[in-house]
Amino acid sequence: MKKTLKVSALLMIVAIMLVSLTGCFKNKIVATKHTDAENSMVGAYDEKIEITFKKDKADKMVWTMEFEDEETAEKMSSLYDGLVKNADIDQKGKKVVVTFKTEDIAKQNDMKEEDLTKEKLIEKLEEDGYTVKK
Repeated sequence: MKKTLKVSALLMIVAIMLVSLTGCFKNKIVATKHTDAENSMVGAYDEKIEITFKKDKADKMVWTMEFEDEETAEKMSSLYDGLVKNADIDQKGKKVVVTFKTEDIAKQNDMKEEDLTKEKLIEKLEEDGYTVKK
């Protein structure tokens, strides 16, 4: 009986560790979108937006764009660096990653900070053609 109890306790601890390490139950949404070359001046590219929330309000947004070649990514990184204020912009190969904090998410989306709820952001992303995983 004690051995079974110990094994059960150990399995519970392992399960809790796996959940916490893999990020399950995190309060976030992920939105994806593909833009074809015909609809873009820079060719085809993929976008992924991850928004994490603290309580009921958006806390951080990571916007990743993957282009067809590294040269286009470099050009877009330079462009965003000049246009987007108060965001971290990082170019890694064909990818450009832009990280926004709460107040910057609101400014980029012409919203008030108090409107940065999960529901309103999901609605806005879907209106903009993104597929959203909740």
